Amino acid sequence: MNVGKRNGLGLGLGLAAALFAAGAGRLHADDDLYSELKPLMESMAIIQGNYVDADRVTSKRLVDGAIKGMMEQLDPFSEYMDPEATKDMDSETEGAFGGLGIEISQSDKLLTVISPIEGTPADKAGVKAGDNILKIDGVSTEGMDLMDAVHKMRGQPGTKVTITIFRAGFEAPKDLVITRAVIKIQTVKSFMLADDVGYIRLSEFMGDCSDEFTTALDALRSKGAQSLIIDVRNNPGGKLNSAAEIAGHFVPKGEVIVSTASRYKDKDMSFPSDGDDMWKKPVVILINGGSASASEILAGALQDYGLAVVVGTKSFGKGSVQTILQISNGGSLRLTTAKYLTPKGRSLHGKGIDPDVVCEEEAPSQLMEDLVAQGRFEDFAKFYLVQHPGFTLKAAAPKAAIKVSESDWQVLKPETKEDILLDDFQAYLDKHGKRLGAEDLVRERVHLPAAINVELTRRVAGDAAAKVVALSADTQVSQALDVLMVEDIVAARLQSR
Repeated sequence: MNVGKRNGLGLGLGLAAALFAAGAGRLHADDDLYSELKPLMESMAIIQGNYVDADRVTSKRLVDGAIKGMMEQLDPFSEYMDPEATKDMDSETEGAFGGLGIEISQSDKLLTVISPIEGTPADKAGVKAGDNILKIDGVSTEGMDLMDAVHKMRGQPGTKVTITIFRAGFEAPKDLVITRAVIKIQTVKSFMLADDVGYIRLSEFMGDCSDEFTTALDALRSKGAQSLIIDVRNNPGGKLNSAAEIAGHFVPKGEVIVSTASRYKDKDMSFPSDGDDMWKKPVVILINGGSASASEILAGALQDYGLAVVVGTKSFGKGSVQTILQISNGGSLRLTTAKYLTPKGRSLHGKGIDPDVVCEEEAPSQLMEDLVAQGRFEDFAKFYLVQHPGFTLKAAAPKAAIKVSESDWQVLKPETKEDILLDDFQAYLDKHGKRLGAEDLVRERVHLPAAINVELTRRVAGDAAAKVVALSADTQVSQALDVLMVEDIVAARLQSR
């Protein structure tokens, strides 16, 4: 029986060698593919004939392992996907799949989060770009195959998985228990912000996102948007053609949006803009360390042509092209075949995009994270609206001055809606055993009312209105609005000349 296995394996690998030899013109001149494959065939035959557990050394299992080993020698983004993983990838590309909603890569044998997908279980559980995933359900991920890790985190919707993460600033690793869900990605969301500013959030370049972007842009135009914020923070990328199509709304027709540099010059490509339906008003694009791949292509193109001001922090730096190549077993190779170049010839790979205006993200304090996790803001909003049935979202009027004698006037300190809400929130927490100290109130003087306003707005006016309120309290969005104000002033001066 063992001999038969050896002969079958030798025949299969001999055929593989013959097929590879057909393309040997592109191999290194000193490569003798068959002689290099011979030790591999010998090793596999020895393993099959002598390994203690026969069920662990089937030809399929060993060949899969050999392909994975080859891919691991290349770079963190090249990988072998077995037939099941290939089907999973197809589901992701179409914009719906089951799991946690997290994009990961492998660096120095550690699983690293590129970014969580907005609104997914991973995002809601507090997973951040740059987190290292040390364990999955208690099993160490050190050296774990990337696709194995993906499969361990996926499962039936409603089931739970525990991931152990570590990030800069943590004193010790932290366990997160996350409930799996069917991930339905809404790639594009848009809102009108203050001062006629349109805002478009791109969470991924998947599905029909370029068509959705066009629809969002048209809607903002019809609402009178005079400037635009494009938010690709924590956007891990996706389809290259989607990024190029979206960039075509800004880059003049015929100008190159992105090009590729591969091993073979005859395979290099460039993607010119269609230049249709051009937006010619001020633009800011928001990026951070979770902005990767197609996000960097869009930001890089707009930055190179001076069509947008890039605000935020340095992007991830994944500027390589992965080509999906099908193989005969129904699996596929995700193989790095080229690197992206911006219109000015900048390579993004390992370097990322440097923002024009650096603005760090403001991480929530432990107190705010605890209050959110405990549902304090949601519960208070429910309670407050019951107690104040006539509540509106308008600010409370300031207190009026009063006359205290014939000659003296006393002006009472204006009491804003935030002051009133904060007092009521403190009283509510007191009744529920959560006392905020004076230092807490001073330190979170901005964040507490903002979080309360978001929840009240959600209940009074819906999720879209709540998102606008949340964006108004976002440090980087506020910086973007300041930049657009300057851009508007400059544009007005140029027009007056």
